[in-house]
Amino acid sequence: MATIAKASEHIKPCNIAQCERHNRRDEDYIKSLDPARIYVRLELTHNNEIYIAPGMEGVTLQQHYDYLKALVKEKTGRAMQEKDVEYKDKNGKTRVRKGSSPIREGVVNIKPDTKMDDLLNYVNQVHEKWGIRAIQIHMHRDEGHYENPEDKSTWKPNLHAHIIWDWIDHQTGKSFKLNADDMSQIQDMVAETLEMERGKRKEETGAEHLERKDFILANQRKQSAELDNEIAEKRDRLNTENGNAIVSGVANLFGKGKYADMEKENKRLKEELPKQKAAMQRQYQKALDAERNHHTQQLAEKDKQIEDLQGKYKGEVFRHQQDNQEKDRIIRLKDSIINDFRERLGHYLSTLSELLRGAVKAVVDYIQSGYRSFSYRQECDVKRYMNSQPDKEEAAETVYNASLPFLNREECERVKGQLSAISQDMKEACLQTRNRNIHM
Repeated sequence: MATIAKASEHIKPCNIAQCERHNRRDEDYIKSLDPARIYVRLELTHNNEIYIAPGMEGVTLQQHYDYLKALVKEKTGRAMQEKDVEYKDKNGKTRVRKGSSPIREGVVNIKPDTKMDDLLNYVNQVHEKWGIRAIQIHMHRDEGHYENPEDKSTWKPNLHAHIIWDWIDHQTGKSFKLNADDMSQIQDMVAETLEMERGKRKEETGAEHLERKDFILANQRKQSAELDNEIAEKRDRLNTENGNAIVSGVANLFGKGKYADMEKENKRLKEELPKQKAAMQRQYQKALDAERNHHTQQLAEKDKQIEDLQGKYKGEVFRHQQDNQEKDRIIRLKDSIINDFRERLGHYLSTLSELLRGAVKAVVDYIQSGYRSFSYRQECDVKRYMNSQPDKEEAAETVYNASLPFLNREECERVKGQLSAISQDMKEACLQTRNRNIHM
């Protein structure tokens, strides 16, 4: 019998990696699905809708998780507790303190005509009431199942939306704390904003939300019980219409009448029931095995990622060690060249006269400084030697030749030009002095 889904939202900690693969409809995720567990009809996927909160475009859930983790540390001064922790209360009883769930996922039943604006109206009301912010909404209209896999007309859609919640107060860095009354109000908001019948309250049914594999098993048990009830109802109706068990037996004995037909139907249903139970059990076991294999594959992939990262890290460490050794070698070589140069310069200068030694040292300092021309002090040291010589051009040539062991080809040209300019300036100065003396 067809049923209409009632309004509800089941909120739980978000399995980030699995959630994103499911909502993005990754190709490898679709291929991993077991038809006995869930169907996704790709020809209906274009009917899905997605909402991304402002500022979250291009941000993965893992990146946002890392951001919230840093935010908690910054605001509270304590690292976020990510895992469950066992502790003993004052009575010595072992209890479990749940790890923080900064990102949570809610699954909401929707109607065929539900719009994204309806869901945005709902999440805005939640934000105004408690401060919790929805960062993603994914409406799925391509999921469901076939009541009879051989008959495509028996498709039953599972219309729902995934709401990804940021469950951290960005002002305090603490998780939002909602009690049972708050969660009940959330269910009221869902029903009101989506204009759907509210599901029964948990305190009325005593039921908890079931995970997928438990839900499948519970559904199979329910179908089995319905078949048992159907057989019992038909048997009761048979006896009621007959009004007399003896007459029913006689009619059945001769194989005549509607009672005989009904008894045959009962017999068929009895024979069919064990087969259906066995088929359901196989279906459940297949789904359970597929789920187990999927998780095993995920763990293997993560182990490989960790191994790859460790290999890259070791490679980087080795590369840095090699670079540091090369830098140390270059520094030692440079120091050795500089010390050798200084030793040769000192030895060479010791063989020159004091004034010429000063001029050559000024030339070497000029080259090492990288300046375009001699500094004032360097020029004075050169001129001091050249003033001691009668022929300025010859003196400049002497300084140049004495400096050659410390110069390359380009530096030779620069030094020659500077010495020539100093020599010319000194000659012009001498000529001007001579002319002034003549006039006097």
